[in-house]
Order: sequence, then C-alpha cells, then structure tokens
Amino acid sequence: MMVSVPSFANNLDQILTKEAATQDLNLYFQLIDEQHGNPYAYISRVEFKALVDAQVKALPEHISQQDFSILLSELNQKLRCGHTAVSMDTQTLKTATERSEFFPYAISIIDNEIFVDFEEGNIPLGSKIISINGITSAQMVTDLTALTITDGFIETKKLREIEQKFGYYYFLKYGPIGQFKVSYDFDGLVKEALVEGVPGNQMMANNYMRPVYKSHERYFHFTHLDAVDSLQTLVLTLNTFQANPEWFFDKIAAQYDKASKRFRFNSLVLDLRNNEGGDRRLLNILYKIIAGTDLVDPSNTYTRSLTITHEKQLLGINGAANNAEVINNAENYLEKYFVSNQDGKFVSPEHNWHADFDLGFELDDIRFEGKVYVLTSGKTFSAAADFARILSQMDNVILVGEETGGAHEARTANMLLNYGLPNSGLVIQVPVIFESFINHDKDNGFGRGTFPDFFVKKTYTDLINKKDAVFEFTLDLIAQSNSLGSN
Repeated sequence: MMVSVPSFANNLDQILTKEAATQDLNLYFQLIDEQHGNPYAYISRVEFKALVDAQVKALPEHISQQDFSILLSELNQKLRCGHTAVSMDTQTLKTATERSEFFPYAISIIDNEIFVDFEEGNIPLGSKIISINGITSAQMVTDLTALTITDGFIETKKLREIEQKFGYYYFLKYGPIGQFKVSYDFDGLVKEALVEGVPGNQMMANNYMRPVYKSHERYFHFTHLDAVDSLQTLVLTLNTFQANPEWFFDKIAAQYDKASKRFRFNSLVLDLRNNEGGDRRLLNILYKIIAGTDLVDPSNTYTRSLTITHEKQLLGINGAANNAEVINNAENYLEKYFVSNQDGKFVSPEHNWHADFDLGFELDDIRFEGKVYVLTSGKTFSAAADFARILSQMDNVILVGEETGGAHEARTANMLLNYGLPNSGLVIQVPVIFESFINHDKDNGFGRGTFPDFFVKKTYTDLINKKDAVFEFTLDLIAQSNSLGSN
C-alpha cells in the first residue's frame, strides 16, 4: 500500500501544532524502538526515551516544519548510527533546491575554522570566514555538525559531510536566504562581501561543493581509472560502490597481461575518500584480485524483528517503493537468514551470511601482488569503510588519510526502511540488520572508525596551493618504496 505523506513543497514554513509534533516524535521513537537492528549500542533505551519525552514536554504550542526538522535531526544524532537518517520528503527538497537561497561557495574546515575553497566568487580562495549573516564560524561548525549522522564517536564524517554540502546544511539550519553578508579575513585584513544565493540544484550540478584542488577528472566520475606512469602506479578512484560489477571488472582485467600473468603496474592506489558505500559485490572482485581468495568477512549478525511494522507510514525498502511484494520479499529474506534465540533477538547462524553474491560472470585467476595504498577520509563510509577495515589487515596494504566515517567494530545497516512521518512529512531511514565484525582490530577503539597507517591532514598551505596532500603523500611513499626496490 502506498502511503500519502503530506508535502509542504509550496510552504516550507508549515506550522505544526504541539499535538501533531508530539504524534510524529512518538512515532519516530516507535520506529526506532521496534525496527532498528541495534538502536542502543551507544545510548540506553531509558536514556533515549527520556530524551524523546523531554523534547515532547518542551514543545511549544506551535512549531515550524523547519524547527521541527532541526529538533528531530539533533535528537536522531544521539543514536550515533550513520545509517539512521532524518530528511525532507523528496518533493519538498526538490522545490527547495530550485530556489536561489543556498550559499554557493565550497568550504574547507581546518582546525574547526571555515575557509573558502572556491575560486570563482567575490571572496578570495583561502579566506577565513569570520561570520555569515552574523553567525560566527565556530557557531556554524557546532550547529551544522549537530544535524549530521555518524557511527559511534567518529568526528571526521561530520566535518567532511559539512564540507561537501555546506550550502545544503546552512539552508537546513538557518532557512532559505537570498543574500549572504560574509565577514572574512584574507592576508590579515578583515573585509565584508555580499554573496548572492543560488539554486541548490545548480550548486550541486556545478560541483560547488567540491574542493577546488580536485580538478582532476577522476573526482568527477563515479569510478575512474588512470595512471602515474613514472611510478608504474594505477590509480583507481571509487567515489561510490553503486557501479556495474561487470563494467568494473572489465576495466581492471584490461590492465592484466595474461601471457606474463602480471598486471601492467607495480603499485595500486585505491581512492575511497568520497565513497559512501553501495554494492558489496565490488568488494568481492577487488578483494580477490588483491588477496587471491574469496572475501570472507565474518560477523555476528542479528535483527530485532522479522516483520515490517507501520506499513501505512512505510515509503519503501532499500530504494524500492512500498507495496505488498516488497514487504513480503523483505520479510522472507529476514526469515531465511535469521532465527530466534533466548535473548529475544533473531540471529544469523552463519558468520559470513552475506558473502554469497552472484556476479553473473567468472573471475579470472588473476592476482595483484604489489603494494596497495588505500586513501580514506570521514566520507569513507558503509561498504567502503568495511573494505578499508578488511584491507587494513593485509601486509601489502597501507592506509593513508584520516579515520573512516564507518565504524570499525560494528554497525547497523543492510536492510534500510524509509518511513514518512504523517504530520511533518519528514522521512526517517531505519536500518534493520546489526553486524559485529569478528576480525576487527580490538585495539582500534570503541565506536571509532578504521585508522590509517599514515595520518595526513589538510593544512591551510595545502588549501591555498590547491594541493591534494593525501594523494601527494601517497605518491611520495610509492617513490620511496620504488627507490628501495621493494616492488
């Protein structure tokens, strides 16, 4: 059954009564409490229920849709689950992004200060933003990161999320604004500038959210292959795992010489810095090429329910629109892989329960035996963070960059339910399946991401010189390794 969720596309200032907001808050808690695979990994049920009740008690008699969205987003972050999200409904967001009320310039956050990371505006590249419309840089970082989601206690994902979508998050927090009064410091001189807002869809289409140093075409493709010939290095940029596995494998296989049984390069760079996950089949392909064996990533896995509740509010499952067949398929899947245990959970008896994928083709018996360099950031999330964690255990793999945005120890994801709240129209994404990874590094830290072997942090000098510090550091490592003859 399709659910009719109210759309406020022509009225972004929709006002909710206290009763309507209370109903949505209570439904939100029920969805988390009943359907989420493990909502209380970082906060107890008692604590979270108390936070919800406190928000209900503090509600005014009337609250704007925008303020309610902020309230719920900040509450949702307390779960510390990167797959549990609050967002506007599609039509409202579409209408909003067509309006010229978004801050147009990309920014970088360095040491919790905001810098302009854009060359074509009326504020110089590298300018330190003091305030926008009277809101200080420090306050913006605090306000906007509170709207983001991350696994556990990872801070890198919050900061990279704000960097990539600053105009969008500014809109969510402070509302639609047609003109921005910016106070900034450049070369020690404090100046002011007026910046005209742009449509959100234009901002995204023109890549205004991308740092200016990313001028190489590999940053503008979902998946891209290129090479540094002087270092005999193949660079594989994976900005998503939502790609066609057959196409992907063909591109890799084209670099393999079957006669000599060798790849045409000595080092492989996997850039996962903008990869937020997707199809785990690509992990299988890459892992087999690098490790020479099938991927085995054992986990203790469970779900807390085998049924999909609140069907009237259900919008879809894993991107498929809500209907009886979609729900039946999801419930059949859960019943197939999970059985009840004494703790009231439904546990998978298989430690590698999701390893079986039909690729649709056979992998050739090829293996890359050189050094592999994996580039990570806070945007390395979900399946991409899984892959960084798995590869970090291998002797010929070196991680460079910063802590991943996906948890190293465990996470809740896989089956994602989208619900529409009946009064605010907000969409809640609820993950159903919890995984605790058996082979994770126990010294990594509770609720943290996977740490790189070499921490490389962007500096102001890197920004002003449009330097990709992580990539250049990696190339230096490869050059040093080549000079020592280790490849």
